[in-house]
Amino acid sequence: MPNFTPEEIHLLSQYVTDPEADVFAVINLQGLVGAIYARYSRAPGGFRETLLKEFIKEGHIDAVRAGDLIERVLIAYGDDSVGELEGAHVSFENISVLATKEIEDRRIGGSPIEQSTRYVFYDQKDADGNYRYYRDGAVMASPHAAEYVATMDFIFATYCELVEPMKAYYSSLKPMDGAEYDINGDGVKEHYADCVDEKMQKAFRITYNADIRTKACDALRALLPIATKTNVGIFGNGRFFQNVLSHCLTTDIPEAHDIAAKTRAALDKVIPRYVKRAKRNDYTVAVRTHMAALAARTLGGVRPAEAPTLELADRGETAVAMAWTNRPDPSWLAEALQKEEDNLMIALMLYPHATHPLTQIRYAVRTMSQEKKNEVIAAYIGERGTRRDRPGRALESGYPYTFDLVTDFGTYKDLERHRMCTQQRQKFTPLLGFEIPHDLVAAGFTDKVNACVQRAAALYKKLLPDFPEQASYATLHGSRVRWSLGINDRALMHMIELRTQPAGHPSYRKVCQLMHKAVSARSAWRGAAMKFADYGDYFWTRADQEARQRVKEATLDEATPEQKP
Repeated sequence: MPNFTPEEIHLLSQYVTDPEADVFAVINLQGLVGAIYARYSRAPGGFRETLLKEFIKEGHIDAVRAGDLIERVLIAYGDDSVGELEGAHVSFENISVLATKEIEDRRIGGSPIEQSTRYVFYDQKDADGNYRYYRDGAVMASPHAAEYVATMDFIFATYCELVEPMKAYYSSLKPMDGAEYDINGDGVKEHYADCVDEKMQKAFRITYNADIRTKACDALRALLPIATKTNVGIFGNGRFFQNVLSHCLTTDIPEAHDIAAKTRAALDKVIPRYVKRAKRNDYTVAVRTHMAALAARTLGGVRPAEAPTLELADRGETAVAMAWTNRPDPSWLAEALQKEEDNLMIALMLYPHATHPLTQIRYAVRTMSQEKKNEVIAAYIGERGTRRDRPGRALESGYPYTFDLVTDFGTYKDLERHRMCTQQRQKFTPLLGFEIPHDLVAAGFTDKVNACVQRAAALYKKLLPDFPEQASYATLHGSRVRWSLGINDRALMHMIELRTQPAGHPSYRKVCQLMHKAVSARSAWRGAAMKFADYGDYFWTRADQEARQRVKEATLDEATPEQKP
């Protein structure tokens, strides 16, 4: 323990939670902590000694020295790990759902929380009287503007029109007098008539209204286009935000470019040195262009095959078995297995640039000459100028499970956020079909839903030739999208057990149940280890969850001031 003077202890108390303890938190040093840690990693003393000796001058933080050190470490020496020692909270508000995926997909080093379409109705207009959807500047300046606005307004008007009828539909299935909830947390469900005081009655009404509301949200979110404006808050470290900025500047989506400019302006006020190197990556642009051309040449004339909701890719054993003909040399088997590993990786290289199922792409790769395969590999690796020119996520191939999925966008949005996995998606489009929620059919609104689906598809087709990126805004949450997921047993256990619990959305519960069945068919003990996979059929998916929330709230209300968090 260092011997600090009383004056030093007083000074340090402004920057650490306990100047005299061996374990303490750092406070009031946003933007500077990374520099201090970078220096003290090569200094004989600890954080406090380094702070006092090298970063405080005449009783005040020497911001110039801190800035110079960050510049030297990050720019001159390229020590990227220092970028993980400093972070910021950033709110991205009134951006499209499409744009949130471009940000959240950077995933490592960032923790996002997004406004939920499962709890929030998007039936409010903004201050200008417009529905909350993104209007791309180039599209609005084009001859497509009127149809874009008319189509989006029609879809949002239909969504808004169905909010109260869907709430009424669910109320007819579960009138409040017939509803029952464990409001007291005693394991016994009560009816409203059983509530003995106003406090219990209020808790019951809140639970009932939330139960009905969330059911309506779950059904109606299928109609929301991914142009819908939403909010996402993220805590991320410097490296994460640098990657976000670089990606947004590199993608061809104009909205992302605008978000990058605004994000840099915000971060320049809190952690400027950590995002200084963010820029458009010409290497990635060149790879993307080359790969799109190769995918078009390889698969452009091939009609995409029909595909199931979920398919677990085999490990090449079928192809190897078919090729086996009296080959006693074990080395041949090793070579054949390696070839299949390579074929899968090459197929995953092509996957985001195609519109076909993974099985179909993989078959095409198997039939390629080695020269053609080498061309795909060379295009994907690209002309790497520095170690920071990193190829894409197909190189993460090799998971024990690779799933090819065709799900509604809402299910994709909920499942792709898991960090310990590799997901790749094909371009969002409303042309793969639509998953109409059963309840909208049962309530008698099939025609209204189909009208939205048809208009969204028509808008997409008209935008596509002139605006290939912006056309995706016409994709609805219920539109089917194709994406792949590579994942290991531990991460899949977490995903399946979390996403099949009763409160989960019925759509992604079904997909995770299919994943579990596929794993169990391949390896019974692995499936058995995922023992909390829930196959129960729950219509009122969040009723019990809402009731538990009332119990927790009551406990907090009853706590003394000292007990409250």
